[in-house]
Order: sequence, then C-alpha cells, then structure tokens
Amino acid sequence: MPTDVTEKVIEMVDIVDLISEVVDLRRRGANFVGLCPFHQEKTPSFTISPEKRIFKCFGCGKAGNVFSFMIEYYGMTFGEALRELARRAGIKLGVKDDKNLKQEITRKDEILRALESARLFYQKILHTQSGAVALSYLKNRGFNSNTIEEFGIGYAPLGWDNLARELISKGIPNDILLDAGLVKPKENKPGEFYDTFRERIIFPIHNHIGKVVGFGGRILKELDDQPKYINSPQTQVFDKSKLLFGLFLGRNEIRNNKSVILVEGYADVVSLHQFGFKNAVASCGTSLTTEQLEQIARYANTIYIAYDSDEAGQKATERAIRLALPLGFEVLIVRLIKGEDPDSFVQKNGAKAFYALLDNSVSFVRYFAETANDKGLLSRPAQKSLVIRHILSLINSIPDKLQHDDFVKELADILGFPYSKINAIYSEKVKLAQERKTGPIERNEESLQNSGKNNIVSETAKELLPEERNLLEICLTEKGAIDYLVKIYHFDSSQMMSKIGKDLLEIIIHHKRKDIINSIILDDNISDELKKIFMDFSFFRIEPSRNWERFAHSPEEKDIGKVVKEVYSRLKIKKTEQQMHQLKSLISQKVENSNELLKQYQELARERQKLKSSIK
Repeated sequence: MPTDVTEKVIEMVDIVDLISEVVDLRRRGANFVGLCPFHQEKTPSFTISPEKRIFKCFGCGKAGNVFSFMIEYYGMTFGEALRELARRAGIKLGVKDDKNLKQEITRKDEILRALESARLFYQKILHTQSGAVALSYLKNRGFNSNTIEEFGIGYAPLGWDNLARELISKGIPNDILLDAGLVKPKENKPGEFYDTFRERIIFPIHNHIGKVVGFGGRILKELDDQPKYINSPQTQVFDKSKLLFGLFLGRNEIRNNKSVILVEGYADVVSLHQFGFKNAVASCGTSLTTEQLEQIARYANTIYIAYDSDEAGQKATERAIRLALPLGFEVLIVRLIKGEDPDSFVQKNGAKAFYALLDNSVSFVRYFAETANDKGLLSRPAQKSLVIRHILSLINSIPDKLQHDDFVKELADILGFPYSKINAIYSEKVKLAQERKTGPIERNEESLQNSGKNNIVSETAKELLPEERNLLEICLTEKGAIDYLVKIYHFDSSQMMSKIGKDLLEIIIHHKRKDIINSIILDDNISDELKKIFMDFSFFRIEPSRNWERFAHSPEEKDIGKVVKEVYSRLKIKKTEQQMHQLKSLISQKVENSNELLKQYQELARERQKLKSSIK
C-alpha cells in the first residue's frame, strides 16, 4: 500500500515535466503525447494524463505513474525512485521512511556499491606512484586532466588481488565481488579469488542513469597472448549488448542534436568528447546490437557511423547500417582517412577537420556503391547485379516509404543508369518480397498501431460485461462516484455479475481514497494483469450514456449523482434481463410452478421498465 510520502511525491512531481526530459511531448487536448521511450515507433502512441498523473503507451502497453516510469525507464529500485522523486519535489524523507528504504536494499544494490567502490579505487591508483606509467600514457595520448576526471578513468595496478583486498577491507564480501565481475575464482583453490583487471587502464561503463555497472580495461603494453581490451563479464547489472559507452555523459548533447556519432573504441569516444563532440558513443566490446540502437532511439534519429576504414571496420559499418535502417534512423557514414580512427584523426587534425568529415558524410547508398567500386565489384556484371539488389533491399527495409524513391534515384545517378531501369528492379523486388513474405518489407506504422490497440484489453478484462465496465470506469475516474454508489445504493462487489467484476470492484473499494489509480499502481499485492486493466479503464473512457450531455454542459459541471444512477441502473437492467431469460426458459419447459414463475417474470418486466424510464 502507498504511504503518505509516496502520495505526496505523486502529487508534487509533475509527471509531464519528468517524462519530457527524455520524451518530446506535444499537447493533445487534456493530455500530452509523444514517441514511446520503451519501444521503437514513428507515430506517437505514448500518452500522459496530467490530471490523473499517469502514462500509457497504446503501442506496447507500458503504463504507470512517476514511480513506474523511474523504475521502468531508468532501471531504479523503488527505494531509489522514491529518493530521487522526493529530492525533485523538495520532500525530506523522515526517519521512518529511511528505515523502510534500508530494508529494501537488494543484492543488486550491493553489487552497484561494490562497482562504485572499485571505480574510486582505480581512480585513486591512477594518481599514485603505481599508476604513474598509466597516467603518462593517457597524457601522451592527448587526454587532459579534465577529460580523465570526467570519464572517471583509472588504473588497475600490477598484482593479483589489490582490488579484492581493498574492497574486502571495506566490508564487501567475496560473493558480491564475484557477482559484480570484479574477481574470478582461482582454479583448484576453492574460496580464493584474483582480480579480473590487472595492469590495465580502466574505463568505467555507466548505465543510462549514471550508475557504474562494469569496466573496460585496456592493456598498457600490447602482447600477443593478451587481448588489447577486456570487459567485465555478464552480471546482474552488466549486459554489454545493451550498453553504450559514453551515452550517459553525452545524453543531453545527443538529445539536443537529435544525432549520435557511433565509433568503435573507448578512446575514440573520450577523444571526441574532449574536442566537443559529446554525442559520440561506442559499443562495449561487442558488435552493435538492436538493443543498443533502441537505447539511441530514445534520444536521436540520426546516426553518423565513424568506424575504422579497415576491413573489420567496413564489416562493422555494414552491420550497423543493416540494423539501423529498419528502425527508422537516418544513417550517414563518415569517411575516415585510411589508417586513421576518430581518436587519432581528431588528435592530429582538431575539431574543425572532424566537423568537415561530418559535413561530408555520405548516405548508405553512396557508401555501398563506392565501396563496391573500390573493390572492383561494379566492373563484373554478376557482382554488380548483387550489389544493386543488396542496396535495393536496404532501401526497402526503411519504414518511411516516402524515402524510397529518393534513394532509388540516388542509386541510379551514382551508377549512371536510367532511373526507370533501377526503379523497375526495385518494384520487382518489392513484389517478390510481398508474395513470399520473406523479404524485408515492414508493416506500415498504421498497421502496427492498430495491432497494438487491438491487443490492449486483456483476455481477463473481456469477461466483463459492458455494464460492469461502465460502472467500474466511473468509480475509478470520477471523484466521489464510489462513495455515492456505496452510500446511496448500498452497492458492493457481490452485486457484480462476473467474478472479475467482483474482484475489480473490491480493489477499488479497498483503495477508496484521494487518488485511487495511483494507490492501485503502488500496491504490490495486485497483479500486473489487474493493474493493466485499471490503466486501460483510465485511458479508454466508455461513455455511460448516449445522453451524457443531459447531465451537464462540461465535464467539470456534470452531476455525479446522475452519472452513478445511470451506470447502476443499466447494470440492474442487465441483471434483471438475465433473470427474465432464465425464468422464460423454465416456463417454456412447463414445469409444475409455471404460474408462479410467470408472475415473477412479469414483476421483473415491470421493474426493468421502471429502471429504463428512470434513465431516459
């Protein structure tokens, strides 16, 4: 059950202001809408009700209040969300609140604390005699003190258990160090561990709320039997396929520019940030993934791919293009000088030269065509045909069909072919893909949106009768309705017709307070499925009468008594008709007491007519 402090937080934190920090919102009537931050979409289906202090996406179904958003979007625990929201609202948590929050400390919290302690240790070592060589290396690479401090770069010294001994002395147990990926068990020596990172420069990796969740370590002296970079292993908080190095530090710049510069290495990110390109990010030691692109999509719609120009870099670029286009990104490729990477280029040539590279970046169509030409593929008919069809497949994967014609024209111009010829091949490819249903044809956005809306109401909710749904929705959304229903009509859950109707009304009565829907959202005893039904009711308003306007001229003026009377009466009519149907069936069977049943039927018919007349 929610506490006084959570209710106060919900009341004082403006949900629109909170969510507008990461979602571009536009007013639509009484609500605000924007692109959902929880899934990729082109048409806004994410809706916020400032009055009810809740949000809902009609595409993916995510819904909740300010606490739900902090937990879902930022990955916070409830305690972390309460602390942050209370801070924003200027609310001081009392002793009782702090005591309750301390009891919520989970293993995940302990792992995060261990990682933060490790970060501080590595940073401290960098500025000691043990880290002098590493600090000198960083300075020689062109990283200044402010940049080193900003990224929290540190050093793991020579030795097998320096970090383990330091953190154990601070009361962090071995099992937490192991779960955090900071140590590894020694073979054939149960209970003994050694540091994961040794004699490496350490780059802390943050999640999207700024928590250190892992590390990347670069070796100082490159050796044949040692990888240049190693990363933290997969843990409860570290999944490198979903993380991007530099995203947290650059999120504001990325959001402002609506663009991101995608590079390959940690050093590339650090150098570009130092020279003013704070929208640079890199994968964490893995190939680019769809999950990482979805992270970028929360902030930007344009991607500059600035991978190395070698063979590996070209393959990584092609993969990035293939993954990004279907997600609706504008994809531009930065053409680096052969043998250079973003780090070395910007350090040698400065910010102005890198800006020029960005200005001269090319579309994926030109990139593939020119790369194929450099490899001699366009001089061989069979290979040329494959290149053209591959580029057309990529064009076809773009969700915005309006862009297709421009890219087809660009391809025709680059190859010196008549537009009609390339367009004919494109049209043929589209037709075949549609027929086989195996091509990269994406369903249009309207179809996706309709599909999401059709699945919004759960199977459980479908068991409700329309009359029950109307009554529940009024009780949930109209202040005073539940009190009126209980006090005037002595209505309780037993009078509902379906089991789910009874369950839902019991929950509403139990949460009868100033803000029912937020109280329900915060109740851990209510299943997610039932919470979803309540959220659907809050956004899908089912008008209880075709004569709604008779009650009032505006929502603020409506007579709650008349509203409740109507929904109550319609449910009574439904129950009466159900009883009449049962009696009619018995009478038709000519049972012994048919005359008595007929009298009951006639009495119910009169009651039904009376109820109908009362709401005309």
